[in-house]
Amino acid sequence: MGWLVMGDELCPVTLRGLAEDRLGYEFALLEDDRGRQLPIWIGRCEAYAIQIKLQQLAMPRPMTHELLCQTLAKLGGTVTRMLVDDLWQNIFYAKLCVRRDGEEEEIQVDCRPADGLAIALRIGAPILVRDDVLEEGKVTLPLDGETDQDVPDNDT
Repeated sequence: MGWLVMGDELCPVTLRGLAEDRLGYEFALLEDDRGRQLPIWIGRCEAYAIQIKLQQLAMPRPMTHELLCQTLAKLGGTVTRMLVDDLWQNIFYAKLCVRRDGEEEEIQVDCRPADGLAIALRIGAPILVRDDVLEEGKVTLPLDGETDQDVPDNDT
């Protein structure tokens, strides 16, 4: 299914996993149904938050992303999707789309892609990337299954 926002096609992606490049920087690897892979470099804390969810580990107290999800739910809001909608000067930009219960209007909240991923994973919201951003930021080598030595350097 193609999503549209302001005339731009949005491509559903899945999080293939987390990895490190050869300099030790962590990234989340997103992939669409056409096999285009998009690495988004993230901080260690965000990688840890994503890994906790991927491994379905239970924490004794809510972490920051759980706190935000719980707060939104208590206020009657739902994250409907996470968008990676811009790439400028090697920096990805993202938004969480939130809808209040019983309302049609959706609001978009600016977020870092790593935080958006951590929240979308917890809620089960779709992760979408604008097609032109995916084309511009994609890697030409398939990263799935490669070793850390094979991952291209990040200049950011």
